[in-house]
Amino acid sequence: MNLTLVLAKNSTLVENLFQYYVYDMSQFMGWQPCEQGTYVVPTALQDVREYWQKPQHFPYLIYVNGQLAGFSLVRVSPYKNSQWDMGQFFVLRKYIGQGVGKKAFAQTVKKHPGDWLVRVLPNNLAAQKFWPKAIQPLAQGDVQQINELHTTGGGDQVAMEFFRFCAQ
Repeated sequence: MNLTLVLAKNSTLVENLFQYYVYDMSQFMGWQPCEQGTYVVPTALQDVREYWQKPQHFPYLIYVNGQLAGFSLVRVSPYKNSQWDMGQFFVLRKYIGQGVGKKAFAQTVKKHPGDWLVRVLPNNLAAQKFWPKAIQPLAQGDVQQINELHTTGGGDQVAMEFFRFCAQ
C-alpha cells in the first residue's frame, strides 16, 4: 500500500473517484444523482478542485499493489491554521476491512505531523467505528471527541463528530 501525491495533471483521477465517495455519502446526506445519472455535487467537486488551486492542500491517491484504492485529501484546517484537516478520505469497497484505510491514514499523518482534525457524520456508523481505531495508535496524548456543527462549502450547517488529536 502506498500513498502518492497527485499532481494537477492527474487531478481527474481524484475527481473520477470522488463520484464513488459522493455516492457512498449520499446515504447519509440524502443526495440524489444528477439528471445524467451520476453523483456529482458541484460544491463538493469545487472543494476537491481547490486541492490543486490553494496552498497547504495535499491530495493523495491510495494504491494497493499498483491498483487504485482510494484517496486522502489533507488541508490546513479551516478552523485553525496550525491544525491539519482530513478533508475527505475514501477507500474503495473492495479494500475495506483489509487494513488499507488504517495504513493510508497512518502514512498521511506521517507526512503531516502535528495537530489533527477528523470530522465524521454521526449516522455514518462504519466511519464512527473506523476513525477511533485508526487515530488511537497514532495519537500522542488524549483524543478529543466532540459533536459540533460544520459549515459545508455550500454554506449548509451539518452536525458532525469532531476528533482532535496530536500525532508526530
